[in-house]
Amino acid sequence: MKLLVFILIIALLFRWEKLSTARKFILIFIIILLWSYKNVPTANLDIVPKPQTMELVGGRDCRINSKTVIEVKDSVNQFNAKYLQSYLRNEFEGDFKIVDEKDKNKIELLIDENLAEEGYIIDVMRGCVRIEGGTEKGVFYGIQTLLQMLPADVYKKDNDKRIRALRVPKMTIEDSPRFAYRGMHLDVSRTFFDAEYIYKFIDALAYYKINNFHWHLTDDQGWRVEIKKYPKLTEMGAWRGAYEVLKPAYASGMERNGGYYTQEEIKSIVKYAADRNINIIPEIDLPGHSKAVAVTYPEILCDIDAKHYSVQWESNNVWCVEREENYAMLEDIIAEMAELFPSKIFHIGGDEVNMDSWKECPKCQALMKEKGMTEVVELQNYFVRRLENILSKYGKTMGGWDEIIDGGALRPETVVYAWASPERGIESVRQGHPTVMQIAQYMYFDMKQSKDERGLQWAGVTSLEKAYSFDPIGNFDLTEEETKLVMGPQGGCWAECLQVKDYVDYQVFPKLLALSEIGWCEQGERDYEDFQRRLYGAQYARLYAMDFKFRVAPPEVVYQDGLLMAKADNDILTIRYTEDGAAPTIKSEKYRKPIKTQEPEKYRFATFYKDRSSIARGAQNIELHHYLKPSTTVESNIPFFEDINRLVDYDLNTYCFTAREVGDGDYIKFTFAEPVECQSIGMCTGYYNLAVYGIMNGYIEYSYDGENYHRGERFVYDIFDGYRAYCHPEKPVKSVRIVIDGISEHEVNGVQDLRIE
Repeated sequence: MKLLVFILIIALLFRWEKLSTARKFILIFIIILLWSYKNVPTANLDIVPKPQTMELVGGRDCRINSKTVIEVKDSVNQFNAKYLQSYLRNEFEGDFKIVDEKDKNKIELLIDENLAEEGYIIDVMRGCVRIEGGTEKGVFYGIQTLLQMLPADVYKKDNDKRIRALRVPKMTIEDSPRFAYRGMHLDVSRTFFDAEYIYKFIDALAYYKINNFHWHLTDDQGWRVEIKKYPKLTEMGAWRGAYEVLKPAYASGMERNGGYYTQEEIKSIVKYAADRNINIIPEIDLPGHSKAVAVTYPEILCDIDAKHYSVQWESNNVWCVEREENYAMLEDIIAEMAELFPSKIFHIGGDEVNMDSWKECPKCQALMKEKGMTEVVELQNYFVRRLENILSKYGKTMGGWDEIIDGGALRPETVVYAWASPERGIESVRQGHPTVMQIAQYMYFDMKQSKDERGLQWAGVTSLEKAYSFDPIGNFDLTEEETKLVMGPQGGCWAECLQVKDYVDYQVFPKLLALSEIGWCEQGERDYEDFQRRLYGAQYARLYAMDFKFRVAPPEVVYQDGLLMAKADNDILTIRYTEDGAAPTIKSEKYRKPIKTQEPEKYRFATFYKDRSSIARGAQNIELHHYLKPSTTVESNIPFFEDINRLVDYDLNTYCFTAREVGDGDYIKFTFAEPVECQSIGMCTGYYNLAVYGIMNGYIEYSYDGENYHRGERFVYDIFDGYRAYCHPEKPVKSVRIVIDGISEHEVNGVQDLRIE
């Protein structure tokens, strides 16, 4: 259009003097009209989740502009009207008054009880956008679809780039969700996220039509909800640090780290979510994962001396089943929380309980004998059923991870959250339980997204495409009644390895959009290529405007025939590179063509969406580090769970974990059979490429003769390598020693092989 106007102006310059005054005015009016028409953007229809049907009917577009009003006649849509008004005012130059009388230029919000509860219809006509919902929930979801048609800046806080108008093509959208339950789980115990971030997170759930927020409020590393009858839970149990009752963990550092939500904050957050049709399901993890309680109220534990570690290497974290005082304390806690959370479901965890303490506890064993139990797992069932009864007194239905179906029967209404495998979910529905499918292999968003990215991988590497492929019902031969018990999908983000909220953003987005589509769209209507098109066509821009530090897919990099070649996931991404092994920045050189080099190991590439960067990546088909592997012996005063010789096999995929807490005076000594000539020697602690379970306090030292040592670096934290220390010797080295001079995080620590270059 701009080119057309330009050509018209040039043509007129040659004939202007020959035109009559009337024709000059007409042409000026046409030029102004054409120019203003160009400056009116058109609605974007790359919507997530994809609507069930969208039919463009042709004809003159509808325009939303400064004169548009919001027409609402019923009281139930008052919040929806004000919600819509706030976003329109953020995007347009206009007031968007809320009126109850008819108007020609309007967005109309209506209730049509013939529609499904969360269903909606959008009719775009000349001068009018009508949004009808089965309830105010349906209208709210129709508003989310309309907002996605607007420029991405509608989501930007305090947007200063307002537009005058938007052209919306005439169309009809009819839409409703596949599953009534669409959930997202967030762990705030391992890493605490303040109330401001939770509000922002809830906004994103609303934008993508997620209607349940599963809030994991307690675990071994922190108790995050204020309980007034037991103030020590947050006074002491909400904090980690060198001088706290909870040790540093998951790179929380020596300083006091943590936090909690006051009851007033929780009430405000719950209301904020409810206004946006999001139900908040609280979780306090029981009877395991309870170290934060045990360090503040140790009387909850079995009275035994032995340590029994959980799968996360935490000891003394399991409630004693026999103690009646425990159930009284839990009822007190539940009574306070029931007042804070209107949610019908109250989640009690129930996962990963090390039951060995119950085997050694005389009181628990006596209870087993009294109740005629033959297996210790029946004690867990006893504990869980006691909680079912407590929760029922407060009008709550119990929810728990899929371990709760073991050891005995439960109430039929108890909700099972299947995580271990799809088969566990099917086992649950066949036992007659409503079941939420948060299957780790697909729906655990803390898993690695590719082999060289951060994250856990015990459930596999979970790419965006793999997550998107998940079907909560799957190909299992379920009866109609069993199918109805599959409530829907839930994404989960555990925060052990996500020490800052930016990494939660990185792991959750854009996977949250895949979750949105899994929960909303029929399985047969979903297509990953079409999802990717909409993701790159509109949704990255929206996530950027929301200010989430979302994942940008890293480039594919190969070295072949002397050439380094890099390819981005999509053309909207820019590839940049460095030649010195450093991670590229927004100022690094752009990759434009294959790079000819004989030293490919030195190059690193990253993709960028504006200033959002992927991880840095070298060529994936070559060894980037040529670590030396000299014959080495190792000794230490620290006991290890594994054979200490794992530390000298020079395999970064094997680890040694200390069998106790390490501290001042501990050491690990490496001696080479022959002095090693090298540029650097490094020691990384904790899991490789995961940055947890590391040694915080200590340093590396090296010796040229095996007797006299020179000081190297102290351990410092790196988001990829964890706590690490390097030395840079000037001549061949005979021995290296790791010296620990203070406390470390966790009860045990991982130690890796030396990295010698």
